Order: sequence, then C-alpha cells, then structure tokens
Amino acid sequence: FGKVRRYKGLDVLLRALAQLDGVHLTVAGEVYPDARDLDGLVDRLGLRDRVDIRPGYLPAERIPDLFASVDALVLPYRSATASQHVALANRHRVPVVATRVGNFPDVIDDGVDGLLCAPGDVADLTRALRELYAPGRLDTLRAAAPVSDDEQVWKAYLETLLTVDGCSPPDRGHDRRVRRG
Repeated sequence: FGKVRRYKGLDVLLRALAQLDGVHLTVAGEVYPDARDLDGLVDRLGLRDRVDIRPGYLPAERIPDLFASVDALVLPYRSATASQHVALANRHRVPVVATRVGNFPDVIDDGVDGLLCAPGDVADLTRALRELYAPGRLDTLRAAAPVSDDEQVWKAYLETLLTVDGCSPPDRGHDRRVRRG
C-alpha cells in the first residue's frame, strides 16, 4: 500500500504467501524502479491467481473501499523510521501485521491489536500470517484495533522523525501547529 519500494519487503511477503494456501494479496500503489521485478517474482512463485497488483497512485477517496476489501494490512518492511499506515489501518478497523522496525513496535501491541515479526524473515512472516488466520484471531485483532486520535498520531509521527533525524522535538511549552494538506 502506498509507495512500493524494495525496503518495504514485498518480496519477503510474496515468498511467505507462497507458503500459505488460500490467501490472496492486493498490492496497491506506485511501483518504483527498485521494485519492478514484482511481476516476475509473482510468476516464479506461481502466485499469479492470488496476487492482484494495482499499480499507480491511489486517491484518498478509494482508500476506504480498499481497506474494506482486505483482512489485514501487512507491512513487511526491511527498515523504517515511522509510518502512518498503522493509524490508517486502525481507522478502518483492519489489523496490521508488521516487522519490528521503525515505530511499528511502538504503535502495535503484538498479539493484541496486531502481529509483529522479524524483518527480512520469510519463516517468521509466514508464522505471523498463519496466526492471523487461526480461528477467531482476525476478529479478535480487529476488535482491539485502537481508534486513533489524528492529532496525537501526527504529533507522535513527527516526534519520531525528528528524533531519528537527530533533531530535537518541538519544545512542549510552545504551541506549534503542523499544517496538513
């Protein structure tokens, strides 16, 4: 979902998907040059009938329909700083399976409202996806997904970015507003 780049680990997800029966994958977003072999890998793994690739920009008004059509958002990133994808999934009551990178361990309560696994590890991602589809598990995770406060989500996101980039977060004594849009 979003920008399809190599660091997001889609190849790891495809290899995990090949280990599971009956699970389908939708890939939606702009495919960048470092991830162009996506179609070739789908064919080599024999997944053509289970992978729906929707390349290109996804307008905001189509996001609710996309989230309504999936069981979970899987974020198999190799590396990350921070992402708003978890908050977006939570807003749509979609559980998240993600790797332990960036801010994912801070915003996903592993085993409660989502599942975490090791980055770059096909076996561990396969384990997490099998757990996701254990009887009743999806409903339990969906019910526990927190409804996020957009203001707090953006504040935490920006503070994470500033900390990672070596900057200091804004002084809490001053009221600084971030304009979105």
